[in-house]
Amino acid sequence: MLKLILFFIYIFMLIAVIFLERKSPTEALLWVFVLLCLPYFGAILYLIFGSTMSIKITAFARKRRLKKQRPNLCPPQTNIVDPSNLSPVGSRVARFNCNYNQSRLTSYNRADLYTNGKEHYRQLFADIRSAKQCIYIEFYTIHHDEIGEALVSVLAEKASAGIEVLVLCDFIANLSTPQKMFQPLLDAGGKLVRVKPYFTHYRSHRKIVAIDHQIGYIGGMNIGRQYANMAKVKNPWRDTQIRLDGECVNVLDEYFLTDWLCAVRQIHWEQAVSYVSSITAKTFEATDKLCQFIVGGADTNKEAVKMCYLSMISSAKKSIRIQTPYFIPDASILDALKAAAASGVEIELMIPGIKASFFLDPVTTYYCGQLLEYGAKVYKYRGYVHAKTMVVDDEICCIGSVNMDMRSLMVDDEVCGVFYSSPLVKQYIDIFKADIQNCDAYSWQRFLDRGRKEKALESFFVLFAPLM
Repeated sequence: MLKLILFFIYIFMLIAVIFLERKSPTEALLWVFVLLCLPYFGAILYLIFGSTMSIKITAFARKRRLKKQRPNLCPPQTNIVDPSNLSPVGSRVARFNCNYNQSRLTSYNRADLYTNGKEHYRQLFADIRSAKQCIYIEFYTIHHDEIGEALVSVLAEKASAGIEVLVLCDFIANLSTPQKMFQPLLDAGGKLVRVKPYFTHYRSHRKIVAIDHQIGYIGGMNIGRQYANMAKVKNPWRDTQIRLDGECVNVLDEYFLTDWLCAVRQIHWEQAVSYVSSITAKTFEATDKLCQFIVGGADTNKEAVKMCYLSMISSAKKSIRIQTPYFIPDASILDALKAAAASGVEIELMIPGIKASFFLDPVTTYYCGQLLEYGAKVYKYRGYVHAKTMVVDDEICCIGSVNMDMRSLMVDDEVCGVFYSSPLVKQYIDIFKADIQNCDAYSWQRFLDRGRKEKALESFFVLFAPLM
């Protein structure tokens, strides 16, 4: 009987790969081959590294319920912005994101950039202490250290004062963070959900903070001592976080609350919907400081983040500046960057000088070589770059949680902001140029001179690039 059940499960997996998951032909063929050659072990590998069915079914069912009970979490815009009023590059990218990703073109009143964790946490904790209505927190990791404990302490203080405190963090990434660290928050009436409580490499990598429907944060920083330059090895740590206020926070509210409703347990569903339905979002006067937020993940077939990046890269006429801790693009992103470089677009890529890991570094080096061949400039920061940013033609800037790797671009839950305001873009260009002063150039000749061992590691680990 057990063998029969396992056989039917095995057949269902084959059907799911071919007909239900809508994977690319290459990926689908790979998993069919694995399942046929390794029937039971292959099934385990598929459940951990390949299947997205549980994620998609859960997200679809709950979003469908949400649509019935509250059609729109985000209030309607009082001032619709015409993308054609932007620069040519900005207009093209904004129109793409509106049409393809249904990303609302919104505005902000003020933006503050943080490249140091200490400054970021100082302002974040101050904003939390000043909260009057609600605090929404979503991070990939909340580490069990002095920074994580300080966050829980200030959140517990606000929850005990009657403020609605909702916290999301990834399940796998926080296995080493004990539940007891969050207990003061839970005892005070705050709520915590560890997202995606199953073993799969499709993770929740978003970083969103929204406070009182008025202040929002996104970027590359999680909660932990390393982001505040307190790590022993990866130091100095260079990251980017942006604090916003104004109309755009309504969109971050919507994204967070959708994630919340997709994550809460069934027994808490009605209570969660009731809370969301009771929210009265703030209204703001639109400004000329425009932005869009793009979300992507395994629960959609659109590859929203990757397509946004492709739109930005293909729109470039002069320059593309990228910061990323890993550079493991898929074929479409790599080809777009190669085409841009070969067409005369100046490409500058900044990666860490300190190794990310023994398997990520050789693959990053391999893909850097692909760009160096076409004249791109690669810089290795004297420290650890964890920022995830891209600036195109000195006109638009993207800041968010998205690593330039296949998982972030296509399957992990991610969020990034595309900013069309000239002062903000110029500010970040100045930051990028200052960072170059703390970098060592990685030249085409240096790439060619690497040793046999390094080349062998590249050849081996690049086979696993789709899982990185």
